[in-house]
Amino acid sequence: MNVETLFSWIGYFILVYFILLQLYFFYLAVRSAAVLRRSHHLNRFGRVGEMLSSHRVPPVSIVLPAYNEEQGIVEAIRSMAIVNYPRIEIVVANDGSKDQTLRKLIEAFDLERVRIPYRPDIKTQPVKAIYRTNTPIQITVVDKENGGRADALNAGINVARYPYALCTDADVILDAECLVKAMRHVVEDRDRTIAVGGNIRPLNGCRVELGHLVEATVPKKLFPRMQVLEYLRTFVTNRPAWSDMEALPNVSGAFGVWKRSAVIEVGGFTEGHFGEDMDLTIRMHRHHFDKGIPFRIVYEPGAVIWTEVPESARVLKRQRIRWHRGLITTVVDFRRMVFNRRYKKVGMISWPGMVLFEYLAPIIEFTGWFIIPIAWWLGVLNIPLMIVFLLLAYGVGVINSLAAILLDESFGYYDSPKDIVRLVVVALIENLGLRQRTVLWRIRALFGGKATKTWGNMERKGVANLSAKAS
Repeated sequence: MNVETLFSWIGYFILVYFILLQLYFFYLAVRSAAVLRRSHHLNRFGRVGEMLSSHRVPPVSIVLPAYNEEQGIVEAIRSMAIVNYPRIEIVVANDGSKDQTLRKLIEAFDLERVRIPYRPDIKTQPVKAIYRTNTPIQITVVDKENGGRADALNAGINVARYPYALCTDADVILDAECLVKAMRHVVEDRDRTIAVGGNIRPLNGCRVELGHLVEATVPKKLFPRMQVLEYLRTFVTNRPAWSDMEALPNVSGAFGVWKRSAVIEVGGFTEGHFGEDMDLTIRMHRHHFDKGIPFRIVYEPGAVIWTEVPESARVLKRQRIRWHRGLITTVVDFRRMVFNRRYKKVGMISWPGMVLFEYLAPIIEFTGWFIIPIAWWLGVLNIPLMIVFLLLAYGVGVINSLAAILLDESFGYYDSPKDIVRLVVVALIENLGLRQRTVLWRIRALFGGKATKTWGNMERKGVANLSAKAS
């Protein structure tokens, strides 16, 4: 085979790969549509609220790490305190904050230092003090030395008093019904359910009052708006299908209800891991399959929380490099699960899908930026056929995005024509430069360096300062 033929075949392989990628996500969208229909019907007519209104329901500890979160920590906890669930406590792990996070917590919730034994079921950085409130809302604050997000979550799980822990972040707003809808899965099958993932939505552009979401709107700024569409594709068109297959590869770190004993059994979140949520999810799958323990990890699309997303390319770049670095680490750690029948649909469908269409996608696309022009320059590429391939790949990609927007209509958050137009515009232009920037950032993650080893400052405004006027 000569060089010209080789370049030609590589070019066509890249084009076919991206058509298959888009068809894979289209299949997930079609399957998710059926799942969402059942979920909406059950949440509307299944009397879920009545089922969970009794004090016999499993109590839940809401665990959140906090590092330099003075801007929004108080509002976030207030939103959690009004969650419609009969038995909750809130556990905040102050991870060595250098700002006024701890002081604001003490003043806002009348916290007092208590002397209780700290049970290190999961090894963490040293705990300096534990605070609790005398108010009707059960709030515990663990003041510890800095160890990172995973270490802070582990400390919070150690202190938690209830059998289930909702692990989330300090910059989120919870929908009032999110815990009720998530814990329905636990009530239905308490013996097997070890984790329930929730639906994450960008908070930028929304109006928040007293820790409560008042109005949801699509941001005006381009980067947050692009992320709204990305989140819709992930949480509305992908995860319902994976969950229906009993092969959910990731319970999001922003909303994950975990069975506390199961988390402790596998050693908790991995300290210093940039993809600690995916790492824990896959470890849970592997542990239970290896031990032959019946289990299930599910996703509830109606369990919605809102989180602030980056508004500038600079901050978004840091986030995406870290995310992809976390994926790389997880792929390497669990490479033996790929196409391994021992792990059933996780090993045969969802995890290979993550490796083929999430981990390899930026590498193959980046390679295509060079191979296809070279093949064209050498005159070995069929130009009309290449144009057809490109249009097909672009068209299926746009269809997938439009399907996500259409499926999201059933939730009723973005109900104004202006919001829909903003999302449709992003769907049409995303593949004309925006996605290519994220590809470059993910390629950057492959090469390590300082950008892939530190979390950095996300430069949050705080949930109290986010409004439709500001974004």
